[in-house]
Amino acid sequence: MKPSRRKKLGQCFLKDKNILALEASLAKVKGKKVLEIGAGDGRLTEMLLKHSPERIMAVEKDARFASVLREKFGDNVDVVEEDFLEMELPEADVIIGNIPYYISSDIVFRLNSVDFERAVLMVQKEFAEKMAAKPGEKNYGRLSVTSQLHFDIKLERKVLRHLFKPMPEVDSAIIILKPKKASLTQFQENVIRYLFQHRNKTVRNALLDSKMFEKEELELLGDFAKRRVRTLSKEECLEIARLLHG
Repeated sequence: MKPSRRKKLGQCFLKDKNILALEASLAKVKGKKVLEIGAGDGRLTEMLLKHSPERIMAVEKDARFASVLREKFGDNVDVVEEDFLEMELPEADVIIGNIPYYISSDIVFRLNSVDFERAVLMVQKEFAEKMAAKPGEKNYGRLSVTSQLHFDIKLERKVLRHLFKPMPEVDSAIIILKPKKASLTQFQENVIRYLFQHRNKTVRNALLDSKMFEKEELELLGDFAKRRVRTLSKEECLEIARLLHG
């Protein structure tokens, strides 16, 4: 008998085998080292094994499901009973997981510091749309800018909520991330955060509200000062940081 889900861990299990098979196919794991986040009862792990990876490391925080994984796969899968956000991350070519919605942002930004080829993640649909949003769109914000500076992002497809058990309150989406091997300085991250705390204001007013810059400093921004934050491209955000830092 499989363990019951723990709501506090955000456990909702995808029951559609076609979508699980699609995720495994999109991951392109043949001959690759694979890191699976939140492997649960191993239903996605099982699909991944069909594509002949070099090795799978299945990370599972819940001791009950970690035990299920060990019994189910034996020596074919390395089961790691740890918290993905706290563990030392191993070398991996592919990262995959149907990840808990409440820590999606934490997981994605943890990936900023990891070297890998691609990640295939199931996330909340709204979160995926924010990551992929373009300047001027209603979902465009800090998450969009910082995600797109670090990754090439593809919103592969939406996944309806009734395909999960228990059924969550929102729909999901599969996203594919490919690292750009870029890194942001703390100053650049701060400027992006200050800007998008007030995405509907002008750049000048948004940065004045942050209390981190004086009016005289903002004169360096030229025409950027009158732009609405929500219209800035990721490259323009970096240029604003460069002007202020200079």
